[in-house]
Amino acid sequence: MFSDNHLKYFILGSLILFVVAVAQPCTTFVLNQGDKLVFGRNLDWVCGNGLLMTNQRHLQKTALVDTAENPATWVAKYGSVTFNQVGKELPYGGINEAGLVVEHATLDQTVYPAHDGRPAIGALQWIQYQLDNYATVQEVIQSDSLVRIYDPQSHYHYMVCDRSGDAAVIEFLDGKRVVHHGADCPVKAMANSTYNESMRFYDDREKQPGDPSLQHFATAAEMTCRFQSAVGDSAVANAFSILNVVSQGLFTKWSIVYDITDLKIYFKVYETPTIAGEQKIFTRTPGEAKLKVVDINSLDFSCAHAGKALDLDYDGEGVMNANMVDFTTALNHSFIVKAFTFFTGWGIPMSVSDTDMQNLAAYPESFGCEK
Repeated sequence: MFSDNHLKYFILGSLILFVVAVAQPCTTFVLNQGDKLVFGRNLDWVCGNGLLMTNQRHLQKTALVDTAENPATWVAKYGSVTFNQVGKELPYGGINEAGLVVEHATLDQTVYPAHDGRPAIGALQWIQYQLDNYATVQEVIQSDSLVRIYDPQSHYHYMVCDRSGDAAVIEFLDGKRVVHHGADCPVKAMANSTYNESMRFYDDREKQPGDPSLQHFATAAEMTCRFQSAVGDSAVANAFSILNVVSQGLFTKWSIVYDITDLKIYFKVYETPTIAGEQKIFTRTPGEAKLKVVDINSLDFSCAHAGKALDLDYDGEGVMNANMVDFTTALNHSFIVKAFTFFTGWGIPMSVSDTDMQNLAAYPESFGCEK
């Protein structure tokens, strides 16, 4: 079905454009406290529905891009766990079994490189590509010679961190990639402003309250610096403390802490409102959520099966591994429909047919195990 790229990437265009238009200031950061390395992330957004899913190693993949583009192809080297809202293979972020974390945030100034000889890949699938292929930040940086992001509707930048604690912020400005790494990344945090603009604000001793993105970057930077020297405290708990301070209230849907040291994911999923006509009805107290955990060490990433998935709104707490179900195209389709239905119900004029959503849901069926 997809060998001829019959499913054009612009099917997602209206959704991605919507994400860019209303995104709240998401925040990410790295906290290296004692012998524990964690990566924190808030998704500030209107919808919290989605799936946590495993992505199997040794799968042969072809990127989902417009038919006019030459799609990237690769074989997944690593298994991973990702948070997905608009279908498998289009994650908002995740971690692989080597301990590499990749997360994104909206950056309005983003301009991806112009067409050249490199194969193309979408901005969200770029995250999956990195998790599939690499274990270190340096490898992610070097991959720019192999693929080019083609995504006319999105505007993202990325934060990556590996198990050694190496981290980088990767942006695309004026059609060129900009990497903040090593000495050029003294603060391991990211929000919705360029890294340079965020650092200027952070270094300004007389900074005045203003852009929430800049404020959240500075807050995360200051708190991670303070917690680095904490003794006896839980790094995971401290990371959630930071995420709570930079929360956007009702707009914060996911708070995630990746424990890179022990390969575990701790997360809280806050309420997505029920839509009744023009009413958006919240039934939970803002900020309330059960703490869920996924132990990556006990997951099976072999190519022998389709992988596992967990409804992010599963009503439980604690370790979730036993509550994950087999991934199916039908499950993928149901959550894609749920996402698009919610966005439409929120009042966004969209026209995405069920055939489009079925094709998107079936896209992973085009993968096969490496021979």
